[in-house]
Amino acid sequence: MSHVKRDLGEHEDLLVAIDSLGIEEKALVLDQESDEVSSANDEQANKDFYARAFKEWAAGNISGDAEDIFDAVTSAIES
Repeated sequence: MSHVKRDLGEHEDLLVAIDSLGIEEKALVLDQESDEVSSANDEQANKDFYARAFKEWAAGNISGDAEDIFDAVTSAIES
């Protein structure tokens, strides 16, 4: 597998993991019909989402660096 494809796959895995955490923390809402995720616009849930994402990253459950995690969570919340 090429380096680019591997990087894209890892990034996709990160985004899926982040979306799942956001839904679990109730910061994101999954629309079952369109299969799209959007922000719940809940400030406390957003804080919990950031904390959970960094906790999972620190435990080695999510790959990437701190900036990747921050950017992915921010992007998910702003969607």
